Amino acid sequence: MHYEQLKTFLTVVELKNFTKTAEALHVTQSTVTARIQQTEAFYGQKLLIRHKGNIELTVIGYKLLPLLQRQMDLWEQTKKIAEEGLEESFQITISAAYSLWRKINTEIIKELYQAYQPTHIHLRTDHSTFVIQHVLDGSTDFGIVYNKPMSKEISSVLIQKDTFHLYKHKDLHISEPAKFQDLVDQSWIYLNWGRSFQSWMENEDEQGVRPKMEVGHSDLAIQFIIDLKGVGFLSDTEVKQSDYADCLEQIEFKSKASIPPQSIYFIFKERRRNEPAMKAMIDIFQHNRPV
Repeated sequence: MHYEQLKTFLTVVELKNFTKTAEALHVTQSTVTARIQQTEAFYGQKLLIRHKGNIELTVIGYKLLPLLQRQMDLWEQTKKIAEEGLEESFQITISAAYSLWRKINTEIIKELYQAYQPTHIHLRTDHSTFVIQHVLDGSTDFGIVYNKPMSKEISSVLIQKDTFHLYKHKDLHISEPAKFQDLVDQSWIYLNWGRSFQSWMENEDEQGVRPKMEVGHSDLAIQFIIDLKGVGFLSDTEVKQSDYADCLEQIEFKSKASIPPQSIYFIFKERRRNEPAMKAMIDIFQHNRPV
């Protein structure tokens, strides 16, 4: 399948109209129709259904859509790399999970910038699983993630270990040491901090106490603990760096085992280790790793 066919298919899915797609791509409507037919011929199945003036995806179309969108992202990335001439310039893309940008020392990025004067640094935010995938497919140079990836293609440098405790709003009164049952009547704000934290929760919370609210970002967790005068398990680093640190208090929590710390890793594709930009970044991170 060609680039133009994929671009046309994704545009039709977005605009749900062949005429608008033709206008957007500056081609004739017959060209759009032909490209869609060629795309469907490539897969040997119908991907789109025209129904009462609307266009819908078939079942197989829905299954293929996220993969085709990813394929287009990679195509665009290769075009960008070719246009920028990365072999002649020092450019770096670093991806990290949202909360981890606050944990890494920004002085490391500053040191890189001052020491090597790269022509461009791109800092991206994504979920850890996507960060790892971006490193594997080459669309990002480095990633910063919780937990060491299992892929043999990826090498890792330990940045730090993150620790967790139960925190409450300073005006909230709760008995100590607190237990999961004590959280039933509280505004318990829950954030899943990863595999090891989730396993600890499942082993400890035998009664299946449910939180009042579940959020996806550390900033939201802290904000709602403040706004609702609640309680929640938080990263010690997050609390320390938060603007609301003075409003939060760590409290003792009774459990069979301590909350396991999580390692934070700087990751890169091993076969790219000897590229100049890679060597510079690896050197900087290794010199800033915890003792």
